[in-house]
Amino acid sequence: MAELLASKVVVVEEPPTIRGVPTLSTSSTGAVGLAERGPIGVATLVTSFEEYASVFGGFGDGLDLPLAAAGFFENGGRQLWVVRTCHYTDPFDAASATAAAASATLLVPGGGPTPARVVGGVAPFNVPNGAVLTLAVNGGAPIEADLNCTAATLESADEPFALWDGAALQLTINGTTMMLAVSAADFADVDAATADEVAAVLDTAMQPLGGEAEATAGKVVLRSKRLGHGSTLAAPGSAVGDALGLPAGPVQGTGPVFDIAAVTIEELAEGFEDDLDVSADTEGRLVMATKTSGPSSSISITASTFATALGLPTGVVHGAVGAPVPVTVHARERGRFANRYAVGLSPSTPPAPGVFDFGVVRIDDGVLLERFERASFDRASPRYIRALVNHPRSGSRLVAMPESGPDFTATVATDIGGPLTGGTDGVAGLVDQDFIGTEAAATGLHALNAVADLSLVLVPGRATAAVHNAMLAYCEHLRSGEAFAILDPPAGQSATGIVGYVATAALEGVSEFGALYWPRVKVLSPSTAAFGDAQTIVAPPSGAIAGVFARADAARPGGVYDPPAGIETGRLLGVVGFETDEVLDERKRDVVYPRRINPLTTGPGLPRFVDGSRTLKATGNFPYVAERRGVSFIARSLRQGLQFARHRNNTEALRAEVRRTVTAFLLQQMRDGAFRSTDPATAFFVDVSDALNPPSEVMAGRLHVRVGLATNKPAEFIILRIAADTRALDAELAGSR
Repeated sequence: MAELLASKVVVVEEPPTIRGVPTLSTSSTGAVGLAERGPIGVATLVTSFEEYASVFGGFGDGLDLPLAAAGFFENGGRQLWVVRTCHYTDPFDAASATAAAASATLLVPGGGPTPARVVGGVAPFNVPNGAVLTLAVNGGAPIEADLNCTAATLESADEPFALWDGAALQLTINGTTMMLAVSAADFADVDAATADEVAAVLDTAMQPLGGEAEATAGKVVLRSKRLGHGSTLAAPGSAVGDALGLPAGPVQGTGPVFDIAAVTIEELAEGFEDDLDVSADTEGRLVMATKTSGPSSSISITASTFATALGLPTGVVHGAVGAPVPVTVHARERGRFANRYAVGLSPSTPPAPGVFDFGVVRIDDGVLLERFERASFDRASPRYIRALVNHPRSGSRLVAMPESGPDFTATVATDIGGPLTGGTDGVAGLVDQDFIGTEAAATGLHALNAVADLSLVLVPGRATAAVHNAMLAYCEHLRSGEAFAILDPPAGQSATGIVGYVATAALEGVSEFGALYWPRVKVLSPSTAAFGDAQTIVAPPSGAIAGVFARADAARPGGVYDPPAGIETGRLLGVVGFETDEVLDERKRDVVYPRRINPLTTGPGLPRFVDGSRTLKATGNFPYVAERRGVSFIARSLRQGLQFARHRNNTEALRAEVRRTVTAFLLQQMRDGAFRSTDPATAFFVDVSDALNPPSEVMAGRLHVRVGLATNKPAEFIILRIAADTRALDAELAGSR
């Protein structure tokens, strides 16, 4: 505070002693599965089923993900992070996804005459020294090109050499410097070392750096193994260098290329710049083309080791007159859905040179889906077709054109088009790992790592032991218990069958961060195109149940503490039946519920609803769904709300501020119904005492906060006791005495 020089009232603002704790989302849901289209292996947020359909397509045979998305939003879900998956040949490589985009190649006339053109291999090239490339251009005299190169070489004086133990030699080979200390043990007489002895020692040291040494006629010859003007060798002044009589250098090899073992396309272009255009294509391959066009243009290459090293074809290649230009169009997204589309060019209205219309048509009904008018293949045109189609905002939503395509003047007099083909969903060979994914590739479940506020996890329809256990491990361990897994039952399970599955899959007791629901549900068929004439179809329930969770969470402040079960909170919207009627039999439900399987059921005059609120682990700290999710919500909120305390001095004042902040947050949660008591003394406790934070822990940089919560337990069983009312009889008997 500034010095007070006169009497006054001074206002000083102090930092808050109670920090606000943010209330985080409790129903942000992630779902991994198969979709008709959309990005693969990327978590994408959709907030309605209409948005889901626009990104990931519609319903289809074998696609459980759109059914789950529909159930999620119908039951009250608001935020769904979707990860489309497919089969990966290498689980650790996202680029090994086997789904493919459909494509078409249109042959567009008007490209004009083309040069003679040959395509070789990918640079750099290892060319034999002295090899000769013989070619003729446009029928002219043969042109011979060779790459005669030498290596940088140093030669010593004549033997013997007076060396001594520990004498040092410095050499620089192709820019890399080495130091060598002489060892007398390497010589019969180090004071009179022979050329053979010295060459053997130096060769061993120089080999790893790309050099070599040999003895010749009583001299030691040192050289770089690189051939070309990039070959350098130097022996700056040193004791051994002087003793050997080596020139200090540096010396340089000779030749038209830097390194004959790694010849670049740029170096080849310099050698042929007067005769041919030499460049690299988009894949890095060597391309040689004549400077003239038309059928009189030609390149003739004679077979040689040089031609083989460059990967060039031998024989004669001619240019062409007005050959149709191949133009590639491919679907923006991978999947067989695009095989239903066709693309084409048509004359513009009114017709004009070099101008055309481009469109995408649905083959089934001929509906024009997209149209780009008065386009051109001239890159300088403001209506350049590739810029129009590939524009990120106003371009095509369905197809794209490679930017590397040719530029030319197209003459489109009649319609030119064809279907997109070759699109695949990548479902052949599909395995559990494709849904689980890997952290290294960020695929499957691990694509959800990018979602910071993830609360619920689904893998609709992939009900296997491996996937279920991976979901539980992901929520409990990788997400630090801040997410909850909703598990679908395998298809066609009876009451005893689902109990057997839980035992075989070792799910019971494995984790309190997930719950299993049974059976699968019946919904009205959303698409005759996908499911035929059937009025109802069977769908996995996880999407609808996640929607029930979200609806309950949003129903009131503290909704996350209400069990998402029962005829009110657990009502299933859009569900018209169940895969098996066994679940309607209370005796069958008595079989599954003790094994911590939550049944879905109904009864006379009742809606279809969730009839269970148990996690898979009875012995956990918080074995009920709402209890577990409520505690996770509190933990996530406090983790975020206590960030202010990090790296502050661990004093009593800080611990008091932490205690007040946590207590204030828990008081609000108590008012929202988080605990089974409305008395703070019995609802929760917050401990940051000295006993919990002794000097040893403070010195170790740790501040301990212990929070105890008296969480709610659901009323799973309503016990109604009925007896005869004998009060009047009892009174009469009492009066007669």
